[in-house]
Amino acid sequence: MAPRIRYVIFDFDGTCTQVEKVQAKFLDDYRKAIGVDEKPWEAAKAKIAKASPNAGWNLMNAPSTAPAGADPYILAGEAAGLIYRERKQDAPNVFAKVYEQNTAPFRPELHDVIEALLKKKVKVAFISNSDKTKIENRIQDLFHKTPHRKDQIQVFGGAQKFLVKELLVDSPVNAAQRAQFDQLAPGVRIGEVARPIYLRRGSYFEALCAAQFPIAETLVVGDIWELDLAMPAALGAHVHLIQRTEPFPTYAYELAQVAKGHSSANLKALLKRV
Repeated sequence: MAPRIRYVIFDFDGTCTQVEKVQAKFLDDYRKAIGVDEKPWEAAKAKIAKASPNAGWNLMNAPSTAPAGADPYILAGEAAGLIYRERKQDAPNVFAKVYEQNTAPFRPELHDVIEALLKKKVKVAFISNSDKTKIENRIQDLFHKTPHRKDQIQVFGGAQKFLVKELLVDSPVNAAQRAQFDQLAPGVRIGEVARPIYLRRGSYFEALCAAQFPIAETLVVGDIWELDLAMPAALGAHVHLIQRTEPFPTYAYELAQVAKGHSSANLKALLKRV
């Protein structure tokens, strides 16, 4: 019998926010910020979307660590990279500014789901690539009527889940945790995806360890299987996939990686598992 779930770790963008509410404006604002006309921008987006998921996210020269068309944030960077490689120039770094201009609203059920988890004495944390302070401020807004809840939620930002990286000799993990990481395969192959799915993501692993949640009793919730869930699942965590919406739907291979009942269109389904 699997251990009871006593801990829940959420991804942030897309998992807890309604990216679909801002994606069109985000992408157009991104285009304008990098100085690209609409026609080549649409062509580049279409080319990346068609090549995904076999084409991967290459942020910071990472070796393709998420589908290139998984969400508007990844797609924008990959489309810009395609255009600027053709120009033999570096793409402007505009993500943070455009992201700030297009804040995605929370999923409407998020407050009540977290509230229910905390009332069940389940410990809650967020681990995200996004900035820690910005997430904390948004959680404070979410619980403005019950501000003490914010103090019960851990936040780990800048997790660099996209980065394939070994643990350094001075990594802040203990011997048992390092042994867990050392047992991870470099990657796995999924039938219809041409590229490997890389598992050894040292920065993300360090963030998981920092939460100090026993992995076997932890449910990790994310909207991109490869980025958020593949490594935790390989470590022995429970996982739950939040399904993305058009025009960035969840790929069939992602759904195939999680058990029946371990994916859903919203966060309410978590309460059936905890």
